[in-house]
Amino acid sequence: MKRIHGKGGFSIAELLIALGLTSLVAAASFMVYFAGAKAWKRAENLVEVQQNLRIAMNTLNTEIRKADYFKIQHGNREITISYPNGSTKGYKYHPASGEIRISESGATVAMHIDDLKFSYRDGLIIIEITTKAMEGVRGEKYTFSIYARGKAEDDRL
Repeated sequence: MKRIHGKGGFSIAELLIALGLTSLVAAASFMVYFAGAKAWKRAENLVEVQQNLRIAMNTLNTEIRKADYFKIQHGNREITISYPNGSTKGYKYHPASGEIRISESGATVAMHIDDLKFSYRDGLIIIEITTKAMEGVRGEKYTFSIYARGKAEDDRL
């Protein structure tokens, strides 16, 4: 076998340049991947917070509109609703778990809640819900009002 001088392989300089370029491409790829994963997690958290807020608002809106009477109690963090058929249902905020629950059964209505307050003014039940901050999502305070078809428990004659 004949060997031709200067054609035997790569030089150290060529190997170092190739290794450096490969490292740069790998580092850039990992940065893009981790940035995408972080954005995915933020979006996932935002959807979860918004979904829980929507569930809480829809549930409370539906139940309060059906009520004949209601009573806001326990530091404005619980509402008890009385229906035309005589049954009652309560919704209460549990700070330890960050959940809104049905008082009687303990079933969770919404999670990731940082605070909940009920108030009554001028025929409107005002509900303030503050969502918990999660990775990439700030805690926000949302206020909505529901026209109360029923009367406050104190208004019963």
